[in-house]
Amino acid sequence: MAGLETISMETSRPILIKLFKQLDEQKKVNKTRAALMEKIKSIVPYLGIPEGFERFILELYVLNYRDDGDYSQLTKDNYVDPRKGTGKTTSNTQADLYTRAQLPFKGSNLRGFWERDGVGGTQYVVESYGWYPIFIFKDGSWFQITDSYSSSTGRQISNANPVEWSDDLHQYVTLLTRDEMKDLRRGKKVEDIKKDKLKRLKRKEEELVKKRMSSVSTWGDWENPGKPRTKIKYKISKIDVDGDKAIITVDIYDVLKNVNNVGVSTPENYLKGELPGITKEFIEKSVTNNLLRNFREYVGPRFGYYDGLSDIHNIKFKFNHLKGNQ
Repeated sequence: MAGLETISMETSRPILIKLFKQLDEQKKVNKTRAALMEKIKSIVPYLGIPEGFERFILELYVLNYRDDGDYSQLTKDNYVDPRKGTGKTTSNTQADLYTRAQLPFKGSNLRGFWERDGVGGTQYVVESYGWYPIFIFKDGSWFQITDSYSSSTGRQISNANPVEWSDDLHQYVTLLTRDEMKDLRRGKKVEDIKKDKLKRLKRKEEELVKKRMSSVSTWGDWENPGKPRTKIKYKISKIDVDGDKAIITVDIYDVLKNVNNVGVSTPENYLKGELPGITKEFIEKSVTNNLLRNFREYVGPRFGYYDGLSDIHNIKFKFNHLKGNQ
């Protein structure tokens, strides 16, 4: 269960009544809000609700609490859904506690709320300065704007980030441009946004192929002190679109020793194992990680915590090692 769109009085009434009664019992021994929150954390996994939604459950319970403990009279008319309110006022540094639980909130030039998109679907939107969304949750997935536009918006994105790099929530955060986020919010299908994204990347092929050769630096390895610092010289030679992936062909021209941040030619050939620890796999991963940053708006799922060669991305890289063949 990636989100809480499916929790409603119509569909979850027996589960909610059982949960509220259980929390009534726990409230007798866990008398503070913090203590009750900790107890909720231990309960929600058994309800199929992932970590991070404890605050939603607590707000849901508080809003629907009955002094007499009789929840049998709860109906869709008197049930209070936290998602339909304006939300609590909170500091921006606490915003992630609300976004993770997909709860409405008001921060400083930052707010989260539920709404309908242009075709009637539900979505949770985190909006910056009332101008544009920086996060959207819909159809069980999170989407994040690629650009922060300012340092203050960058801090808002960091503060409201619903899925940390180290989270074990089995969720990806898909990166979209500002225009793509607007299209998604209006109701455009994700698969159509992805198709348009790949078409846009293909149209850049000629420009990218004509670019001068690029380089990426590697900085050795403290666990392997004999591993040299290098500069990897590479160039994009082709972009193909195959189904739902863009295949970017990258030519690796040479691997130079990095001396004072200057690439110096060396007679050692990394393809023959003559540079300690500098393998084809190491070279490809170093270039991939660099290119993922350069192609941030085309990548799809956010990267960093995930392996740079993962199939979760919209882009795959194909490498030609040309040293000795020029």
